[in-house]
Amino acid sequence: MSTTLRDLVEASSLHLQTLVPGDLDRVIRWVHVTELYDASSYLTGGELILTAGVWQQRRHSAAGFVQALRDRDIAGIGYGLLEGHDQVPAAVVRACRELSVPLFAVPVRTPFVAVSQWFVERLALDREAGLRQALALNAELLAAAEVPAAVDALNGVARLLRRTVGHAVWIVDDLGRELARAGRRPDPATQRALLGADPGLDYWIAQPIKARGRTRALLAVATSAADLNARSQMAAASPFIGLILARERAVRETERRLAGEVVSLVLGRQTDAARVRMPYYRLNPDKPLAVVACVVPQRERSLALAERWLDQTGRSGVVELRGDQLLTVVDGQDLLDPAALDATARSLGSAVAATAVGLGAVAENIILLRRSLIQARQAAALGARRGGGIVVSHDRTGDHALLLALQDPDVIDAFRDSLLAPIEDHDRRNRTELVHTLRVFLVSGGRWQESAGQLHLHVNSLRNRIERIEQLTNRKLDSTSDRVDLWLALQATGL
Repeated sequence: MSTTLRDLVEASSLHLQTLVPGDLDRVIRWVHVTELYDASSYLTGGELILTAGVWQQRRHSAAGFVQALRDRDIAGIGYGLLEGHDQVPAAVVRACRELSVPLFAVPVRTPFVAVSQWFVERLALDREAGLRQALALNAELLAAAEVPAAVDALNGVARLLRRTVGHAVWIVDDLGRELARAGRRPDPATQRALLGADPGLDYWIAQPIKARGRTRALLAVATSAADLNARSQMAAASPFIGLILARERAVRETERRLAGEVVSLVLGRQTDAARVRMPYYRLNPDKPLAVVACVVPQRERSLALAERWLDQTGRSGVVELRGDQLLTVVDGQDLLDPAALDATARSLGSAVAATAVGLGAVAENIILLRRSLIQARQAAALGARRGGGIVVSHDRTGDHALLLALQDPDVIDAFRDSLLAPIEDHDRRNRTELVHTLRVFLVSGGRWQESAGQLHLHVNSLRNRIERIEQLTNRKLDSTSDRVDLWLALQATGL
């Protein structure tokens, strides 16, 4: 049974007030908290949006905020009242009424997390009820699955299965991380065989736990394929393992979206809103923060691997996907040493199978974090252009080289050829060294005597060469802008 807006507003524990009713029988697909003015890129339709109106501080219009959500076909909006404000802004009410978007006031005493938790609990209860009716599972297995903490619930299922089938039980996620175990653990070779779905095993049997057409976990029992009782009990337990994982994933997805929005808020210059969020992820907005940008081939898998890396390393941080880049903001208090920052970036890059990694300067606080995010993204893009497999720091690449590397290769080649092709052609036909002469002259800062000495020429001979370069390129080397163009063309040769 699906959860509707009517179920939400009639929940006495939430104390919601309906301001614009709309279709109260609309099904809520998910609950999403946002302070972005346009959160449409994070939505797929059917969400209940919770907001405290922080986006209004940047003088954004309520009509634009509601229209963007209406275009994504959301279920409704819950507007959180803050201390000292007992009414939802009239502009928000008017926009919702004109666009037929259901609107509810969320009182100060009801935190957004209470609304999210109520929905997740309803979702879990609905799924459990459906499974009870469809599969008629026994009471012990159901009780084990209903334990709130996922790790306790999975271990309860594992213990129950071991008692029922009489053999060791092992449960792992799709990344090979052990989730629960009852009895002995498979040896490393057996683990690899199980995770690789080796059909030749005759002393362990495994069953994938799938959701949305994808294997999310693996249930394995230390018995032979001929053990029909074990197979039957595994089939009965699998839906409940899936339920536990779905419930745990629902909570993690909520946390993931909220965490990812911290990055979006910073990039969108909504520093105050990001500052409020950061402590929830054990990040201090007034302490150093480090940014690592990874170019990743598998977006969702890399996101899960990054979260796993944070858990394994004990680091505090948030992660967000943007295009083919995975942006990770971590506590940078122990990363002020460039070597430590570099090692951390390489560790994360390896964990998420990144093809290129970029670093921003460690930000002293949240005020400077936006610049660090942009630096890391640009550095990662440069790393990808240079072939990947490396860590590129913002301060290891000249600004002109970074700008050149981020441009379209065809544009760069056309720019370079328009300036250098004539003198390169002259060098080939006449066996001269005009390109080399130009480089030496520009590197010296246009010092005639110094350049002539490096080229082993008389100054008058150097002047003749420079005049010939000016004729061929139609540029003047006593012009700063022309010197810059020629220097950039020379630098583009190495890209």
